[in-house]
Amino acid sequence: MKTEFKVGLFGLLVLVILFFGIKFLKGSDIFQKENVYYATYNDVSGMLVSSNVFINGLRVGYVKEITTTNERADNFVVAFTVRSDIKIPEDSKILLFSSDLLGSKALKLQLGNSSKIINDGDTIKSDKELGMLDNLGASISPMMNNLDSILSSLNNILNIQNQNSLQNTIANIETTTERLGNITTNLDNLMSSEKTKLAKIIENTESITSNLKDNNQKLTNIIQNVDNIVDSAAKANIGSTLIETGKSIERLNSVLGVIEKGKGNVGLLINDEELYKSLDNSAKNLNKLIEDIKENPKKYINVSVF
Repeated sequence: MKTEFKVGLFGLLVLVILFFGIKFLKGSDIFQKENVYYATYNDVSGMLVSSNVFINGLRVGYVKEITTTNERADNFVVAFTVRSDIKIPEDSKILLFSSDLLGSKALKLQLGNSSKIINDGDTIKSDKELGMLDNLGASISPMMNNLDSILSSLNNILNIQNQNSLQNTIANIETTTERLGNITTNLDNLMSSEKTKLAKIIENTESITSNLKDNNQKLTNIIQNVDNIVDSAAKANIGSTLIETGKSIERLNSVLGVIEKGKGNVGLLINDEELYKSLDNSAKNLNKLIEDIKENPKKYINVSVF
């Protein structure tokens, strides 16, 4: 009898240890009283019984049970625990979120500001928080659609006819590339052979630039002088000058007309041929006399000494 009691006590102790061990493995605090609350979701992928419940990063409970409300399994009721010392306002939310990169899910309790506190066993408004993988999937989905469209377009482009055209285009590109290579080689050869001439041209250009720089003030003065001349010409009364010139020409024409008519001494001299010849002969004789006096001065000057 004593042995049977010991066996029974041992078995009971094992059951107690097993019970509390299971609760511990589930994440339940053995010595902490907990309240149970409920939330509904249409998808619980990645969530497990014993998934953690957090408030601002602090673990405060775990998922106790997941059940479905219909045969299609498109609506689920999640029972989760929260420490009884935590008061949950009525406008709080319980968010389903990704707790790691492998897609595991957990619950995050966002406490509201209401003064009214919910009771043990109440249902809390639920929502989902998109994680990195969810955002990545949402971003990749449109990209995959675009990729499908691109691949479809490529399939249409790469038909037999277009393939031939593409081959011809590639051949033309290769020919053009080869020609460009030849042109580049020729340019290199030209630059090498004409290097001395190019250097001389550059040197001359630098010399011209230097001279222009050195004579900058002179060029400035020349430009200034030209500008002054143009300005003076612009300011001059050209019309009056032309009028006076016209009058002078008229006077000269009048004088020439008088001379042509033989009026006055100049007119008589020009128009009277006999008078002109007589004066010409007198001038010639005078020149001969002067030449003879120069050559034979004693002939005309008699000097006697007492």
